[in-house]
Amino acid sequence: MRFLLFIALMAVLFVVTSPALASGGSYLVDDASVVGAGQCQVESWLRAWSKGSDGVWTVPACGVGPVELSLGLSRQQGLPGLSASPELKWQLRNGDSSGVGVAVAASTTYQRGRRVASQAYASTSFGLDDARRLMVNINLGVDQDRGRAAHALEGVGMAYAFDDRWSLLAERLWSRGAVSDQAGVRLTLGNASLDLVAGRERMASRSHWLNLGWNVAF
Repeated sequence: MRFLLFIALMAVLFVVTSPALASGGSYLVDDASVVGAGQCQVESWLRAWSKGSDGVWTVPACGVGPVELSLGLSRQQGLPGLSASPELKWQLRNGDSSGVGVAVAASTTYQRGRRVASQAYASTSFGLDDARRLMVNINLGVDQDRGRAAHALEGVGMAYAFDDRWSLLAERLWSRGAVSDQAGVRLTLGNASLDLVAGRERMASRSHWLNLGWNVAF
């Protein structure tokens, strides 16, 4: 049933990608890029083969100057109803083609009209080689679940472009006392991309998952 829902979403929605080495979508560590002014994008992905966290996500977003406005919508196993996560991301320094990019973002997640979590972080992106085939993304911020104390959020991700179409991404996120790892491959097709991502969370439950994402900018 979830797979059929995902196929329906793919048929109706275009799912986002920034440049070939931009993160986003089903990746946990964000880059410092934003949607260009007057442009929009949609990110969607399916999570399956997990231990109780299967679900479907879609994140439409549009750019206004250096600011990106998005609304994440998701339906996840074990959670009541639809979750909605409005987010504002502001690019302080554009590093998409050279130098170091810097952005800040804040979001809040609601379930059935009630706030359940909030998040704020800064992200930076930079290349390790002149051709910028090897990119690094770093996130530092704070997570807070409703009724609980805030805790640190830290993440680092790397992306390597083999050519204009194929790239490899890997990342690690520290949050809520857990460590989450993801790695995957991205196929870029013009303004669209396809992601296949495997992940796991290092806790007693040893949870794991597989994400399939389809991304488009327009």
